[in-house]
Amino acid sequence: MIHARILSATLRGIDAVPVEIEIELVSGYGRTTMIGLPDNVIRESKERVRSALARCGLEPPKESCLVNLAPAHTPKSGPAFDLPIALGLAAVCGAVAPAALDATLAFGELRLDGSVRPVAASVALAASSRHTRARRLLVPRPHARLAATAAGLPCYGVDTLAEALRLLRDGEARVPPAAPLAEVPQLARGANEPDLSDLRGAPLAARALLVAAAGAHNLLLVGPPGVGKSMLARRLPGLLPPLALDEALEVTRIHSIVDPGIEGLLGRRPFRAPHHSSSGAAILGGSQGRPGELSLAHRGVLFLDELPEFARNVLEALRQPLEDGQLLVGRAQQSTALPCRAQVVAAMNPCPCGYRGHPKRACSCTPAARARYAARISGPLLERFDLVLRMHPVAPDALVGATASSSSAAAREQVSAARARLGAIAPLELEELLARQRLEPDAQELLEAFGERLGSGARTIVRTLRVARTIAALEASESIDAAAMAEALSYRPTEELAPR
Repeated sequence: MIHARILSATLRGIDAVPVEIEIELVSGYGRTTMIGLPDNVIRESKERVRSALARCGLEPPKESCLVNLAPAHTPKSGPAFDLPIALGLAAVCGAVAPAALDATLAFGELRLDGSVRPVAASVALAASSRHTRARRLLVPRPHARLAATAAGLPCYGVDTLAEALRLLRDGEARVPPAAPLAEVPQLARGANEPDLSDLRGAPLAARALLVAAAGAHNLLLVGPPGVGKSMLARRLPGLLPPLALDEALEVTRIHSIVDPGIEGLLGRRPFRAPHHSSSGAAILGGSQGRPGELSLAHRGVLFLDELPEFARNVLEALRQPLEDGQLLVGRAQQSTALPCRAQVVAAMNPCPCGYRGHPKRACSCTPAARARYAARISGPLLERFDLVLRMHPVAPDALVGATASSSSAAAREQVSAARARLGAIAPLELEELLARQRLEPDAQELLEAFGERLGSGARTIVRTLRVARTIAALEASESIDAAAMAEALSYRPTEELAPR
């Protein structure tokens, strides 16, 4: 019996697990049997493979063919198995030596004409080779450089099945492997890209955005319609430092799961703004560990406009991920950890009609309606926002005559300098905060008075200290003084937002 083996991988959550494909000719006539928990897409691959082999001038074997996907207990899914199965069948047909497939990991979808299509999750599939005996990769050409970066192995991009067979027959000496990506592409700012300089007449809003960017703090914007909440939120990504290479690879790995067309590293921090009618699965992640909007915003910004209009169960499910930076998705067969260290910016009106506190328009809401509206945001969720900014309308004369805020580029330099002083951006606990930054006596008195007046819990005190430390870093101060503490306390939620 002729036997061939080749490596591939299947997606599990945002990671991939290696799969060994064994192909063997057995007694029988012309039937292909697949075992090892393949899904319907993989079962249909035998028709795509048969047509692609025919375009290469190869006749399918007259004997029956058994395709085993190991390990047998792991469910396999997706069209990425087309290329390795076709290469294995070509080996048992004698078109290429079975030994040529040894230590080769391949993935790619086949068209009927034998060309190779890109597949989803290319970064995760390539990275799985690190846990196998693979010494080289064969992938769709658009994925070659990205796969080489993720795998750290020689990676060869192919456009057709015939090209892959020639490479296996002739060896790699004639074809250089794809060059790994050495740095994150720095994309030029587009003409229509939002800039902080567009913001006029709202210096407090620009300052709050700067503090949020410097410390990676969650921000809640409260104000009447048209005051500029969405405008402010969409300018936050432009203030954040560029992605490092490992961060860009991590972001690209997540996004490649939902977008097979990604060919290179994503150079911009993601900005996701799901509609408030989005389901829990869309926000948090769906079946088989597929990333939701929260994970797609990893290392970037998740904007939740009209926060009280989101389903209550969705908002409450955000509490744990916002605290831990990862989301544990439990299913009957497996549990998956999805990274979601995103900076959350939310926006809401002060009341159902939107005009409570407006200088020109009267609020038409009853006290009961306002209480019900505020109660849609629970106290524990509200505590997850380090900064709460109350925004007010800007008068037309102030808007036209006001000086523009500094540009996003200038603000980004301030943010980068502050982050360098802060060190790694991570949520520090109380002991670490006090050890890294000296708290001046007058600042400590302010914090203690605030805690006693409102009966604040430990989480609120720690989050306030984190914001004060960020403000001190922006001012290049070695300690947290009273001014930094007072500014940090000014960002705490007002009583009107407290749930009743």
